[in-house]
Amino acid sequence: MPEPKQTRGHFPLGGKEPRFERVERSFEEFIRTKGLKLTSQRRRILKKVFTAHHHFTADEVHEMFRRSRDRISRATVYRTLSLLVEGGFLDILDLGQDRKYYEHVLGHEHHDHIICLQCNKIVEFQEPRIEELQERVVEEHGFHITYHSLRLFGHCADCHQKLDGKAPQRPPH
Repeated sequence: MPEPKQTRGHFPLGGKEPRFERVERSFEEFIRTKGLKLTSQRRRILKKVFTAHHHFTADEVHEMFRRSRDRISRATVYRTLSLLVEGGFLDILDLGQDRKYYEHVLGHEHHDHIICLQCNKIVEFQEPRIEELQERVVEEHGFHITYHSLRLFGHCADCHQKLDGKAPQRPPH
């Protein structure tokens, strides 16, 4: 019998209060353990990233605030995103060369990523056969996995056509 699909993140999804309010409360509890407070700026950043349903960069978040004339410094955005990753509220795709993309994990089922090295297009996918194979490999080696991340790098169809015989770009790691 297949196991139920899991959601990611370190916050409870049950209860009667609306989801975002639970996330906000959980984030506040998390940062208090670090001796910090949920400032109005952190709260606005949290709300902004949890309304985004795509991968985004820290600079894109900062730009959204700048365009709306909401004064939140770039440093505050970066520090808050770091806290959200550390607390398990956001996932980060570090593509090297200072290219980091974030996504919130509220209600997202586990998925993997295909990433274009040219245009940074990110495609999410789920493949049960890959998951089953990983589970067998882990079991064969006696591991107990907490989480995993599969990232496949290449070129999307559009960029592959544009490269037309040029040497493919290699990831920096």
